[in-house]
Amino acid sequence: MSKQIQVFYELEVLDGKADELRDIARQMVAYNQEGEPGTLVYNVYMSDDEKLLTFMETWADSEAGIFHAERFAKGNFVGQVLERTGNARLCFYGNASDDMKNWATENGFAVEYATPIDGFVR
Repeated sequence: MSKQIQVFYELEVLDGKADELRDIARQMVAYNQEGEPGTLVYNVYMSDDEKLLTFMETWADSEAGIFHAERFAKGNFVGQVLERTGNARLCFYGNASDDMKNWATENGFAVEYATPIDGFVR
């Protein structure tokens, strides 16, 4: 099986903040596309009712995930996103390493983990 980690990160959009979040998301995509070769997929979605902002990401492995997470936590985007959102749900799908899990816990992220049963990546 693949070492890839799929990520689902869903945040509630505060009233009137959808357009600002769209702009921030576009900046984040460009930033991550340029600076994170281990981030294989990085897509951002806004629900039609503008109440949910969803990130769907795939990292090559846990090390790429830690690299991405540290860039996000230390950068300007984390504050911009969190100031405009409320409750969140963060899920990691795959064999997240102990280092990845420890990083998430130490940095205050409540992550739901799911390990693979079977599957394939093309």
